[in-house]
Amino acid sequence: MIANISTLITALEADDRRIHTLVVDNLVRIGQAAVEPLLMVLDDANPNVRAGAVCALGKLGDPQALGSLVFRLRNDPDPEVRKNAVWALHMGQQQAVPVLIEALADEDEWVRFGAVIVLSKLGQMAVTPLIEELHNPDPLIRANAAETLGRIGDRDAADSLVRTLDDMNDKVWQQAAISLGRMCDARSVHPLIAIIRDPASELRTKAVRALGQIRDVRAVEPLMEILYGNEDRWMRLFAIEALGQIGDMRAVEGLLDAAYDESRDMRTKAIVTLGVLQMDFASDALYSLVEDELEIDAEDRQTALFELGKKADSRSIAGLVDILLNDPRSDSRIYAALVLGEIEHRDVIPPLVTALNDRVQDVANHAMQGLVRMHHLSMDTLVKTLNTPTSETGRIWTVRTLGQIANEQAVDVLMSVALNGAEHGPVREEALEILRRLGHDPQTSQQ
Repeated sequence: MIANISTLITALEADDRRIHTLVVDNLVRIGQAAVEPLLMVLDDANPNVRAGAVCALGKLGDPQALGSLVFRLRNDPDPEVRKNAVWALHMGQQQAVPVLIEALADEDEWVRFGAVIVLSKLGQMAVTPLIEELHNPDPLIRANAAETLGRIGDRDAADSLVRTLDDMNDKVWQQAAISLGRMCDARSVHPLIAIIRDPASELRTKAVRALGQIRDVRAVEPLMEILYGNEDRWMRLFAIEALGQIGDMRAVEGLLDAAYDESRDMRTKAIVTLGVLQMDFASDALYSLVEDELEIDAEDRQTALFELGKKADSRSIAGLVDILLNDPRSDSRIYAALVLGEIEHRDVIPPLVTALNDRVQDVANHAMQGLVRMHHLSMDTLVKTLNTPTSETGRIWTVRTLGQIANEQAVDVLMSVALNGAEHGPVREEALEILRRLGHDPQTSQQ
């Protein structure tokens, strides 16, 4: 066993990360017997060995390693070792909080980030110490403490973060605003708006997303400014998402304009967001895009049509039916069947029944699910289908649909099919199997 541990520790010298991971996993599997040998190599000259040993000790979670891990985090010259030590110290719980807070000022950004994440995972036990650090003379610690409190999301920290909005350091007050935004605290709205209007801020995209989460209408106009005046693609995409989350009708005009943007992803995001807005004005905007064959290309019109259909707007039915029955792309037909199946309207029933004949099973299956959902509208059409000459495939799917509906009328029709000697053999077999599954025996019923 000892020889095996020694061999594995020697293998930690490798630069290959995949080998490193496998070796660490093997050491962890050995368990308690590996702890002491790993502690002994924490002073090894090779940083790969130190980093691997720290990682393994963290996963093993043995309390006797805590002091050594703290020492590595505070003193090791190699950032990879310190980064591993941060993650390993999750095992230390409350005892690890002070040194993890110290790591919020580490010179390596990944060590700092790790400390933020581990402290946030420790949660409530870290809240009070982090609130105290909002007054630390080091602005880097204040900013990272504010970020961590936002990730924890404890409302007890909100008032302290609000006071931090007056911090003289831009990174500190801006991070406090972002954290309050994570908590959906409306007191952060004006500071967040200030951030998105500051071209020098590194937190602008986070501020935009936070405003969307808060859903305060005061953010609509500033977000519209981004939509029309910002060249940053991600800022504009996040602004569209935030406007959809806020749900104010003033956003519709801006989203409609964005649907004509030169960027495909901007257009798609704007159209989909119009679909999110629950207002007639947004539905009218989508319909105008569907109808605009001059400036809107076929793909964008189809996206708008799908979004209009998801709103159960009857103006979408004709276009969706055309896609379902005629589009050569199976993924478009599948989605058309899915959307039509959610529109409770008599006009969608015949095309959904026709789609049961589609050569792509997913199309037929989604059509079936829609017909089952609307069985109060579809039963008569399904029965008529079985009383007229249709394809064997379509008849099998019709029988399956009736089996899913499984009410008294559907069972009676299935009985007729199962006992009909003139029916296609596979169709009768499908009906018989479904009836047996439902607890009905056609032979007994006939007698």
